[in-house]
Amino acid sequence: MNQKTLRLVGYWDDPSAPDGWPDVHAFLADNLPSEERDAVAAYLRSGTVFVASAGFSICRLCGVLNGSTELTDGEHFVWPEGLGHYVESHNVRLPAEVLEVARRGAARPVDPFAFERALFETHELTIEERWWRSLPATDNQSA
Repeated sequence: MNQKTLRLVGYWDDPSAPDGWPDVHAFLADNLPSEERDAVAAYLRSGTVFVASAGFSICRLCGVLNGSTELTDGEHFVWPEGLGHYVESHNVRLPAEVLEVARRGAARPVDPFAFERALFETHELTIEERWWRSLPATDNQSA
């Protein structure tokens, strides 16, 4: 059985969040190149929805309602629907690994039924959050 691990990215600390999520303020970049911002935002918006929840996530920076779904590219990452908003509206710089994948273009469509089967039934797929929780925020502010 082939095991694939996707990285969770883009979940932020707030009073209701589990301990250990990064603080979005540490990812703000005054010097975020527009090409980088646009590539990452387009990639994030191209993901396939695989989970929808009741209610909405609220932007930690401006209070806008940020959606209630989780998306994936099925190969590398899983992220909340509102992550594109943080990149586009607040110049949030995500780790270099995300930019590298985003520069390849839009995420390919994912079969959500096959994705969920691999995640919940066959366990060929796992979603790992330690990487995201362990990122040193200062590394994300440099150009």
